Amino acid sequence: MRKLLKNIILFLTPVLIIISLLPVNKRFKYQGLKNDCYNHGIWVYDRIFNNSKAIDIAFLGSSRTINGVNDKLISGKINIGEAVNLAYCRLGRNITYVLLKDIAQDKNLKYIFIEVRENESRYSHPIFPYIAQSSDVILPNPFFNRDIFKDMWTHFAYKIEITQDIIYQNKSAVPIKTDGFGFSSFKDTVSSDKLEKIKIKRSTPKTELSKVEQKFHGNYARIYLKKISEICIERNIDIFFLYLPSYGTNFDKPNEYDTYKKYGEVLIPPSHILENQTNWYDENHLNQTGANEISLWIAKQINKNCQ
Repeated sequence: MRKLLKNIILFLTPVLIIISLLPVNKRFKYQGLKNDCYNHGIWVYDRIFNNSKAIDIAFLGSSRTINGVNDKLISGKINIGEAVNLAYCRLGRNITYVLLKDIAQDKNLKYIFIEVRENESRYSHPIFPYIAQSSDVILPNPFFNRDIFKDMWTHFAYKIEITQDIIYQNKSAVPIKTDGFGFSSFKDTVSSDKLEKIKIKRSTPKTELSKVEQKFHGNYARIYLKKISEICIERNIDIFFLYLPSYGTNFDKPNEYDTYKKYGEVLIPPSHILENQTNWYDENHLNQTGANEISLWIAKQINKNCQ
C-alpha cells in the first residue's frame, strides 16, 4: 500500500507542477465565473485591468457591500479621487487578499475599505481557487484551513478546463465591460413584521464560544488580514474597516474589533441608519435608500479622515 501511494505521489507531482506552470489568460479565469454572482467577476477584472479610470479608493467585501455602498454617489461627494465598489458575493477573507493584489498591481490605490461583519468567516471563499495565482493556492495558509485540498483540486481542474477550451477554441473573450461602478441594489423594502421576528430571534441569548475557541476559529482570517496589511504597508495604502452588520444584531461592534484596530480605522455606521426598517431589502442587505444613507455617511468619513 505504501509503495502504491509513493508511486501515485511520484506520478502526480510533476503533473501538478506542469499544470501550475501553464500560462492561462487571467481574464478567462474571471470570465469563466459567468454563472456566479450575476457574472460580476468579469466586470471586476475589466474595471481593474481594462478600464483606464483611476481606483483611488476600493471597497472590498461581500453582497452586503455590493448592495450597501453606492460608489458612484460617494465619488461625487469626495474630493480625493474615484471610489469603486469591487465587492464580490459571499464570504472568505482570502478573496480580499486576492483582489487587493490585483488592484495594487495595476492601480495607484490610496485607500481600501474592507467590509467586516459581526464575525469573520473561518472558511475559504468559493471562488478563491478559480482566480487566485497557483502559488497562493499551492502554498496557502496551511493552518486552520479546512478547504486547502479542495481548493487545490478545484484550481487545477479549472486550469485544465480553461486550457482545453483555449486549445479547442471553445472559449472566446467576451466584450470588455465598461461600467465604472459596482454598486447594485434593490428599491424594495422588507416587511416590518419580518424584521421584528428576525430581531427577536437574534436577541435570544445563544451559547457563546469560549475565548480559546474564538481565537482558534478566527486564526484563518487573521493570517490573511496580516497579509493584507503587509501589502498595504508596502504600497502605502491606508486601511479602513467598514462594519456592515445584519438587521437586529446584538453586536454594536464586530467581535474582531481589536484585531482590525491593529491595522486601521474601524468605521461603524450610525445606529439610526441601521435600525431604520425602511432601509432594508432583507434582513442582511440594505436597499437603495439605506445604501444611499450609508454612502453619504461614508463620504463624510472619507473627507474627514483621508487627505
